Amino acid sequence: MPNRHGGRSHQTSAANRAFIGTEYLAQLIEMLAPQGISTAQLAQGTGLPARTLSSPQEFISPLQYHKVIENALALSGDPLLGLEHGRRMNISSHGFLGFAILASDNLGQALSLAIRFARTRTLLADIRFMQDQDTAVIQINRLAAMPSTFAFVVQNIISTFVTIARFLTQNSEELAAVAKFTDGPACPPRSYEHVLGIPVMFNQPHNQLCIPAWLLDTPVSTANTTARRMAEAECEKLLADLDRGQDLVTRIRRNIDRMQAFPTLTVMATTLDSSPRTINRQLAQLNTTYQNIIDEARREQALHLLLETTTGVEEISQQLGYNDPSNFGRAFRRWMGMSPRDFRKQIREQQQQAG
Repeated sequence: MPNRHGGRSHQTSAANRAFIGTEYLAQLIEMLAPQGISTAQLAQGTGLPARTLSSPQEFISPLQYHKVIENALALSGDPLLGLEHGRRMNISSHGFLGFAILASDNLGQALSLAIRFARTRTLLADIRFMQDQDTAVIQINRLAAMPSTFAFVVQNIISTFVTIARFLTQNSEELAAVAKFTDGPACPPRSYEHVLGIPVMFNQPHNQLCIPAWLLDTPVSTANTTARRMAEAECEKLLADLDRGQDLVTRIRRNIDRMQAFPTLTVMATTLDSSPRTINRQLAQLNTTYQNIIDEARREQALHLLLETTTGVEEISQQLGYNDPSNFGRAFRRWMGMSPRDFRKQIREQQQQAG
């Protein structure tokens, strides 16, 4: 039976539902071909025929995408594959979203559209935009918990935004931006900077691309209000279609944000009109657990409170739902490798040195 993408609908779980387009994979395949890496090799373990991956008009599941990227990383041996892939994609690679970006009035509007409609291109990460007086920040948080390929996803998104910003500002040389990664470098740091063309920082609290706020006002030479509105309308249709069938991890994270709490699995199951057993089974197929999602949400909130407020560690512990502050301390050490107090002190010292 055809689904909305024209493929077969024989699985109902989010892990197996085909909602990730193969446009980007087709370009990755083309990029790896000169290394002698075949489409059939990339398709191993996915249950997909090679022709599905090489076609830009197909849709695959998160687990299939995850396996393809795992294969690509293993076969290429390139820890910067995500950066290289993002650098090689042009704006037209992004479908209607690319057209909307290209027709924007300025860089700020283009980036806002890119983030607003990012879910029409990827559902593996949550992309957020923040701005203060001096800096605009694009932050990438994990949605689909597939740790072995998340570094690729982050690299790809940051590199794509750098490529877009450089193209729209007609800046072929140095771009005034900084990339931040939560991981340590997988190869010499200068290799990252060589690919991106901007400074890179590692072992940071968040995965981010930081751009000077003044750069957002840079006009786009291809601005066209009529074309942008038409492309936006198409993106809205795609987004509405996605929301009608959004994956389980996204629905849980949205409920956590809406409730401003960290509910038990039983409470969440009731909210989703499901059962704990069904949720556990579906999340297992996504290679994650309900506890992993709660921990990720707590981690993000903990970092926000430690970095953006003066709230005491004990109060933060209570806000995150820990009855005993020592339990919060142990969890935070597992996340960041140090205590909450030491982390806050270290980041503030770094900010003072940078300032």
